[in-house]
Parts: sequence; structure tokens; C-alpha cells
Amino acid sequence: MILLMDLCLWLSASQAELPYPPSQVIKKITWHRDTLVSAAPGSDLWPVTWGPDGHIYTSWGDGGGFGGTNSDGRVSMGFARIEGGPEDYVAINVNGGKNCQHPASFPSKGKTGGIVFVDGVLYAWLNRQDGTWPNVNQLLIWSNDSAASWKQAPWMWPKGEGNFKPNTFLQFGKDYAGARDDYIYFYGRNETAWARGTHGYLGRVHRTKLKTRKAYEFFAGLGEGNTPIWSSDANNRKPHFTDKAGVEGIQVAYNAAIKRYLLTAHRGDQGTLGIFDGPEPWGPWTTVAYYDNWLDLKGTGIKREMLFINIPTKWISADGKTLRVIFTGGLDRFNMIRASLSLE
Repeated sequence: MILLMDLCLWLSASQAELPYPPSQVIKKITWHRDTLVSAAPGSDLWPVTWGPDGHIYTSWGDGGGFGGTNSDGRVSMGFARIEGGPEDYVAINVNGGKNCQHPASFPSKGKTGGIVFVDGVLYAWLNRQDGTWPNVNQLLIWSNDSAASWKQAPWMWPKGEGNFKPNTFLQFGKDYAGARDDYIYFYGRNETAWARGTHGYLGRVHRTKLKTRKAYEFFAGLGEGNTPIWSSDANNRKPHFTDKAGVEGIQVAYNAAIKRYLLTAHRGDQGTLGIFDGPEPWGPWTTVAYYDNWLDLKGTGIKREMLFINIPTKWISADGKTLRVIFTGGLDRFNMIRASLSLE
């Protein structure tokens, strides 16, 4: 018998505690527990993007990647390519890790929570690990050869209390196909202690100018007709997302079939998870599901499992109703599970 974990409407918080009202588009999300698969024990994070060659690209931290362990092939940050479909995927360590195609560019320091392919170039936000998170400097890095080698920008997002920290990129289709306009959107946080922040922030940059710091703009609220205001001064930024219970690990992917942006975030504690949807990269957001303990997988040794939810847009079904979620958690590794959306 197929085991289903229908956790959508069994919210662990009351309706009054939800940060946003219930979605009127996505009525229900069902997690198919029997589809849960795991790999790469010891490696965490796993942001994903859809490359121009049709494959999914991902990155991990502190492990050997696919085929490795916490110690076997261990690097601070590695990159991998995932070929095929979710049921029969083949994963190859491209840069670093066990049996990698290319030596690690970041063997001892470096992490990323966000990568994106744009016009044949793979970009990532680099946490330099030159302090205790989140008191670190961050850089933009890029690869012209699909993660085999990397270059970095001469400017940085500096460490410092209250400074903006870019974390992730909005995900569209193959090589950023299907984007709403010619801008690349990215999400971040203020530098605050872990799980102390309550806001998410948004920026954008023209797709031809990612390497130019002065080209970056920041969401500064809504103007007449609810049109977004953009400012080149990061000090003018306004939150696009707020949860008084905490905001960490925002990831956003566009579900083209249903024309909704899917935002996932946790509240700092492992196991907490919120899923939200909206009509634009900045919302307005509504709540699809909100959990205090997302996957309680009894009998598996996994408890309060979830950090850094990622939705590969390549694996969203043509009707937008079936998707895969890739995540990591307390037992660091690559995890994947199938979900079904019930629409109005």
C-alpha cells in the first residue's frame, strides 16, 4: 500500500499564527513518503539549478558528495551534475568529492546556498567562511565550464551586523528560460544571529550585468498600483516576506504551469517548514502549509528533518501538480521526496 503523508492541512499552528492567509490557488500538498530517497551521507545544503545541457546542477558542503561520505572525498564545497529523471537519476561529482571529474576549487573553505545558470554561465553566492556564520564576507563566483572551474568577483558583500546577505537565486526554467523579464532575482537576509531574523529581502540585477556590483537593485516596497520600487542603495531595502517566528533559508522556484512562485523557508529549528505561493517574485504571499515538525519519519532514525528545501524546476510536471523536493537536515545528506499539489 502506498504510504502518503498528507501534511498540508494538518497545520501545527493555528490559522491565527500563520504569517500569511491560506492560499486560494494551492489547496493542499501531499507528501509521498514512500518516494523518499537519500544519498551522499555527510554532505549538506544542495541548492539546485537547471543547466543549458538539460541537466540539474547542485552544490554540497562538508562531505564527499555523491558516492562519498562525511570523510571519504570530503571537501568544504563541491559541485555535481544530476542527469536523467527523478526515478532513475545519475549523479556525477564535477568539482571536488569522491571520484570527481575535476579537483576541488574549494577544498577547505567555502559554502553556497544558491546557484543559478544564466545564458550558459553558472553563478553562485560564496560564503568565504572567514568568520562564524553569519559574520562572513560573501562573494559572487561563476563558472564558464559548468562547474569545472571558478572565477570570483573583485567586490564582496561585507560582513557586519545588519548588513545584507544574499543567499539564493530565483529559479526559472532551463538556463533561466521562461523568466518574467531580463532580470535575475535573488533573495537574502540581514546579518543577524541564526534564527533571530524575521524578514526576507529581495534584489535583482540585469542578466547581462551580474558581475557589476553597481548594477544591483533592491526591493524597497510597493508603490502605486502595487508596483515594486527598486533602489540601488541596499539601505533602502524593505522586506518582501516576514514571519515573526523566524525566517531562514528562503528558496523560490517558479511553477510555470500554474503561474505561481513557490517560496520555502524554515524558522531556524530543524523540522520547521513553511511553504508559500505568490503571483510575483515579491508576493504577495499566501500560505500553502506551515509545519513545526515537517517529516516525522518514525522508524528511519530521522527526527525533525529539514533544512534548506530546494525545488528543481526541471522536475515539475507539465501540469504543475507534481514536483520533487530536495532537502538536507540533521543527518546531512541528499534527500528527495515527491509531492502533489491539489489546486482549486
